[in-house]
Amino acid sequence: MSDFAEYLKELRSEQRVGVRELGRAVGVTGMHISNIEKGKSLPSPELIVKLSVALKVDVDEMSHRADRIAPEVVGVIHKQPKSVPNFLRSAKDLTPEQWALLQEQVDAMNDGKASDDN
Repeated sequence: MSDFAEYLKELRSEQRVGVRELGRAVGVTGMHISNIEKGKSLPSPELIVKLSVALKVDVDEMSHRADRIAPEVVGVIHKQPKSVPNFLRSAKDLTPEQWALLQEQVDAMNDGKASDDN
C-alpha cells in the first residue's frame, strides 16, 4: 500500500468518517475512495484539495504524500516557467531556518499577508 493510501485511510479512520461519507463530501463515489485507500488509484491534484478540506488537514502535506503538486502551485510555476525552477534550484540547500526567513521576506513583500501555512 502506498504512503498516501495509508495516510488517507488513517485520517479517515481517526475522524470516524466512512468511505461513502467522505466520497459524498468530495464529490466522488465511495468506491473511488476505497480504490485510493487500497493503492489502486491516485487522486487528482484537485481531489487532494477537496480531501484536505473535508478532512481538515494541510493540503501541502496531503499533496506531498500523494507525490502531487497542488493546482495553485502549478499555476505559479506556469506563470513563471523559468523563474520558479531557477529559484528552487538556487534555494535547494537552504536550512529550515533560512526557509523561514525567506518566508518572512515574501510575506513582507506581499504587504504582510500571511502565507496559507508553512
